[in-house]
Amino acid sequence: MSAPGAPRREVVTGVPRAARPARGGHGPAQPGPAVDTLALRSLMRRQLKLGLRAFALLAVLLGPLPLAFTALPDPAARPGSALAVWAVLGVAVYPALVVIGRWYVVRAERNERDTADRAGGARR
Repeated sequence: MSAPGAPRREVVTGVPRAARPARGGHGPAQPGPAVDTLALRSLMRRQLKLGLRAFALLAVLLGPLPLAFTALPDPAARPGSALAVWAVLGVAVYPALVVIGRWYVVRAERNERDTADRAGGARR
């Protein structure tokens, strides 16, 4: 035993941390295949253009709705005008959103598939 007041001595019996393999036992992660930078930039540019087109389509179709609603007569004078506003907002808007959303997703997947096909053909 050591003398009182002397620091306690520690005994290390394990392997140093730097020499231990990472948990999981697979070793260092291997990077995937190199992505063609030009193809990736082209894909990003096409996806940006597609997103801007979808946004513009939404703005053109749904943006004028508030102006159209202000052109309707006052709901206090004609009770049916409030029903028309709710019918347009509750029924007519959602199919337009679904159609535009579906169009966007199909086009985005087509862009990605085309880019993957080009990258696969270039590697062969």
